[in-house]
Amino acid sequence: MMNMDLLKAALYKPEHTDGAIPILPTSSLSKTVKINSSHCERYNKAVDWKLGIASVIHPNYLQVLTLPMQLEMMISKPFPFKPMGLVHLANHIDVNFLPEQNATLDLKTSYNGITWHKKGWVFAVVSEGFVGGNLAISGTSYYLSRQKHDEVVDLDDAVNQAHAVPVIPSIEGLEPPYSNTSKLNFPIGVGRQYARVSGDFNPIHLSRWSAKFMGFRQAIAHGMYSKALCLSMVIKQEMSDGKTMLAETPMQFSTQFMQPIYLPTQCELFINKAEHELDFSLRSKSRSREREHLRTKVIIG
Repeated sequence: MMNMDLLKAALYKPEHTDGAIPILPTSSLSKTVKINSSHCERYNKAVDWKLGIASVIHPNYLQVLTLPMQLEMMISKPFPFKPMGLVHLANHIDVNFLPEQNATLDLKTSYNGITWHKKGWVFAVVSEGFVGGNLAISGTSYYLSRQKHDEVVDLDDAVNQAHAVPVIPSIEGLEPPYSNTSKLNFPIGVGRQYARVSGDFNPIHLSRWSAKFMGFRQAIAHGMYSKALCLSMVIKQEMSDGKTMLAETPMQFSTQFMQPIYLPTQCELFINKAEHELDFSLRSKSRSREREHLRTKVIIG
């Protein structure tokens, strides 16, 4: 993200009025980029992507590459929400193959539906990365714009006015026995550290004071950062089990971000494995209370 775009995002005022059903633009953006291997390596270090397949990008790296395009769409009228303070509720990634770190990608971003939520509105953004005309990887992010609803919304009317309703990933909870568990730490300054490498300077991640201004009691970890760390660990374990061609294997990662990770927090990753799929859950305990932060289903092949 460029500083000017961040300023525009902070100053952006949507045109829709409170209580009205928001309508997403039909616009999309396309761009061709050659991956900056130096920046990619900084990202790899941040999310612990240090495998034998480190010559290919992390599955979450598409989000970083397309984030400036997503922001550009969100600071262009008639986008109906304020870009700052959006909450990432869920994310789905489809991998046909993982591009090399030095690849040239044709990127495309577009909106893909909106739906009512008890805390506001959820809309979907689709990002796609093509290599040589072939779709390598795509991702759908589901963002919540927190707003108060003045009245009950006619959902059928909302669908008719504002695109198809996006299908937010729904994943069943994990039950023991778990095949593996691991510890993951989220230190107090990790939101700022990840913002510098990802370009995501949403105030809810940067400091206690900026997060409080946006309605959170303290700074929270980026959802895509927590997902990236978990995927790095899970894929590393899959590689250690002898699946050396995993980088060339089609994969799907569906994630729900359940509860925010308030910084600092120590979490535990729980993994359940089957033959061609696995589930994992990131959790923490505080004063004997367990909180589930994210839940992901991985399908391989």
